[in-house]
Amino acid sequence: MTTNIATTKEQSARLLQCGVSAESADMHWHGAIVPRGGSLASPPEPSEEWDLFNSPYGFMPEEMQKAKLMEDYNEIIPAWSLSALLDLLPEKIEDGYWLTIQKCNRGKNASVHYGIAYFKCKWDNPEDISNSTITTLGRLKYFTDCNLIEAVCKMIEWLTANNYKLNQL
Repeated sequence: MTTNIATTKEQSARLLQCGVSAESADMHWHGAIVPRGGSLASPPEPSEEWDLFNSPYGFMPEEMQKAKLMEDYNEIIPAWSLSALLDLLPEKIEDGYWLTIQKCNRGKNASVHYGIAYFKCKWDNPEDISNSTITTLGRLKYFTDCNLIEAVCKMIEWLTANNYKLNQL
């Protein structure tokens, strides 16, 4: 089972590509620039070393946010924790499709998977849903993955591709 506490660099790139604001990222990846070669004239190259920092991308100086392997700065990529990703998801879309997340154990020797979906739900007592029985009437979209962050990223990509609005932070 793959575990992580934030989006990978690749997941972050996918989120940015579908319009998620870097300002909503609550963490960031920081890549070190390590000079390679023996000449001062040769430009630095990025190393394969990346560190995850628990500081919001949006609080860094603008020149650092826009840095692309410049001599004075290291590469910086926004990252989202699971909590920040979940905050982006609308609780409800269309006519009664509610966000649902579940942990799925697919048998004795199978790995644990996580499912995220928008289900159409009906409550027997809509005035007090905390003390109500829920009936599921169907689902609009469902993703599953052994990594919950990946499943949420897939849902965000689907939502934006289908013109649903994400929550603004």
